[in-house]
Amino acid sequence: MSNANTGKPGTVYWLITGINLEDLQDRLRADVRQLPTDATPAQKASIEEKQQRFAARIAKFHETADAMTAGMDLRMATVHSDDPRFCHADNNGYEWKEVSDGEISEDLDEEILAEEMGIWMLSSVAHHDALTLGLGPLQAEELELQKGQANDCLESL
Repeated sequence: MSNANTGKPGTVYWLITGINLEDLQDRLRADVRQLPTDATPAQKASIEEKQQRFAARIAKFHETADAMTAGMDLRMATVHSDDPRFCHADNNGYEWKEVSDGEISEDLDEEILAEEMGIWMLSSVAHHDALTLGLGPLQAEELELQKGQANDCLESL
């Protein structure tokens, strides 16, 4: 299955996969929250296995995203930048301090749990950037798929 506007095969399937991953991530978060504080080793192992499998699925999804967006400069569209209007806001008397490279590397070494990993979707790209990159039609397709999913959920209530 391909999208005529992109010419790349599998784009709709890729979007559906991403939406399904978001749902699975919600379920994994619920499983982790429901884990008792005195969980058995078997219960903990089951959650860890789910986390590992899910992390692998996210990695595969992102590899596919990289292949589908090859040659596009997505850095401008996906890198967060601070809104300058808020950079000089009152900080309640707290002073900003420099963060050392050691502190940054400690943060980078921390494991990100699968239920907290980001899943890169076209909806995370600002609309004007998506249009500039030629991803507008795919972004619109994702929106329609998300609406369909929401309608399905409402119907099942």
